[in-house]
Amino acid sequence: MPEIQRVLFVFPETRYPSGQPPLGLASLSAQARAAGCEPFLCDMSFVREPFQRLQEMMDSVDPDMVAVSVVTPQLEAVVRTAEIVRRKAKRDCLLVIGGPHATVLPEDTLERTCADLVYSGEGDLAFRRLVETGNWDDLPGACWMEDGKARRNPGLLLVPDLDSLPIPDRSIFKMEDYFAHWYSMDRVDPSLRGTSVMGTRGCPFTCTFCQPTLSEIFGGRLRKRSASLMVDEIELLVADYRIDAFMFEDSTFIIDKEWVHGICDALMERKLDLKWCCNIRADLLTDELLSHMRAAGLSKVNMGVESASQRVLDDIYDKGITVEGVRRALRMARKHGVFVQGYFMLGAPGETVEEMRRTIAFAAREPFDDAVFDITTPFPHTRLWDLTKDLINRDYSEFDCFHTSVYELEGITPVGIERMKKRAFWRFYMHPFRILRTLRTALGPRNFRRTLVKARRV
Repeated sequence: MPEIQRVLFVFPETRYPSGQPPLGLASLSAQARAAGCEPFLCDMSFVREPFQRLQEMMDSVDPDMVAVSVVTPQLEAVVRTAEIVRRKAKRDCLLVIGGPHATVLPEDTLERTCADLVYSGEGDLAFRRLVETGNWDDLPGACWMEDGKARRNPGLLLVPDLDSLPIPDRSIFKMEDYFAHWYSMDRVDPSLRGTSVMGTRGCPFTCTFCQPTLSEIFGGRLRKRSASLMVDEIELLVADYRIDAFMFEDSTFIIDKEWVHGICDALMERKLDLKWCCNIRADLLTDELLSHMRAAGLSKVNMGVESASQRVLDDIYDKGITVEGVRRALRMARKHGVFVQGYFMLGAPGETVEEMRRTIAFAAREPFDDAVFDITTPFPHTRLWDLTKDLINRDYSEFDCFHTSVYELEGITPVGIERMKKRAFWRFYMHPFRILRTLRTALGPRNFRRTLVKARRV
């Protein structure tokens, strides 16, 4: 029998719910079941009183372990979660916190939450070992208090073969809530019933707003699940949940073209007839690859553009793409009838007001179908954070890339950046090129609730 019998997972998303279930927790739930544990989930995404819900679940579940995943904007909710766990636990209950924020700031997370254990890195193997033994003395990535001081074990415990992992356990989610809020492909067809899948871990690129955090979690090498197992999972989602669409959430989905071709072949051989989308880099897209993906059901791509200033792309973000390359990829997608969503950021340190305006004009003028404008936010321990610490004017518990600028910049105030971001959305979606499609998508009866959810991020 495992040391831990009942695990309560907590997803502390209290402000910005989306239709994308946290697959990391689903993977840990699968590990819990494989180890003979009973998993439960307190999902705060769609609950009016999330912390009251947590208190109720602490009473009803009486867990041996509470496991919480945290990204930086959720830190405040996690601190409150930890207080409730300590207050409501009927007996000794192990409080474990992991995720990206815990990985890069384990000692600080430990101090703020008073957790029993903060874990840095990929959690699958470590979690399995923890629930089976209850011991973390020699667990790579573990951080805990001992004799009044934080002790941290070095190293990463990575899964060498992703095919060895069980399929993520989505049964812990109220999947109908996620389907109702899934807007990843609304521009293609608001009636689509879809969800997320992931096939890779790791990223070889050096963008300053992500690295080295990604490598500290997943290592420096890109690992992939086999194409056949990826499509097995998709086929299971069709059978269990009747999906007709899905999104590959991988940030580097098309980096290994042979692997992508294999997935496309498998989708076509099994005649699943699904629409899907994925994230791409403009410099990796080829006509041959796009043609094959389109034949396999690809309907939309999400492209990280960030800025229309080549100087910002090169000197601030180290993005490794060109503005002209973005235009080339756009033209290619339009030729194949694929919708394109662009991701943009405004308010980087050293970025001028004119460069921000150029980015907004570029997004509105070029034939993007959708756009997301975020405020540049230097998440802890990224290169952007390390390079710009002296310009940051907020504690990272207040970081919010949707609404809050954390920089003191020359020539524009944080409030000015926030206003510019709102104007960017209005200028993009009210452009004559797309205003009718915007209204049809936003006001359709099936989609009005999702429009309100998306509006929280504007």
